Amino acid sequence: MLEPACGTGRYLAGLGARGYDCLGYDVNARALAFARRRGCRVARGELARFRPTGTFDCVLCLVGTFRHLLSDAAARAHLANTAQALAPGGLYVVGLDLCDYRSPRGDDEVWHVARGRREALHAMTTTAPDARRRAERVHNFIAWRDGRREGTLESTYVLRSYDWPQWESVIAGSGFTLAGWYSQDGARQRRRRPGYWLFALQRN
Repeated sequence: MLEPACGTGRYLAGLGARGYDCLGYDVNARALAFARRRGCRVARGELARFRPTGTFDCVLCLVGTFRHLLSDAAARAHLANTAQALAPGGLYVVGLDLCDYRSPRGDDEVWHVARGRREALHAMTTTAPDARRRAERVHNFIAWRDGRREGTLESTYVLRSYDWPQWESVIAGSGFTLAGWYSQDGARQRRRRPGYWLFALQRN
């Protein structure tokens, strides 16, 4: 298994515990250090440039991280490098939110977690997609407490937006075939509607 933009290794640790031989890569050195403390095998690299060594049966990118590739050229470069690392017939499973520019909508999500003395509240706001720039701005705010210590963290970044035709256009000529899809609400049929989808891309 290979995971691009693996972050702190949450999926790598879970897959490794189930007996999978895994490699992850990410651009964030602090996240990689955390992943190594979990016992994960990781490397430093950017989505559009990293060329994995070795051959993999499956690649996983499940939480919309693909949209950090901010141009079609960068997306195709990433797909080309990933295809070269896959065994023939191997799968790249991509999780992606597809939009509808005719009725664009923003999104707000809030999570609260607590364990022992530690507690965190995470609020995320996403702007409606801009059809001309193909961009959505994301703002994260985290309030945390650890015993008597507390603080806040904030980050803002841009993700590339895709509708169905734009996503299919990127796949075309990438070295992959769209082999399957599954929507968040459980529909197995392709209805070209917006929302979160899992796509199985098979290496040609």
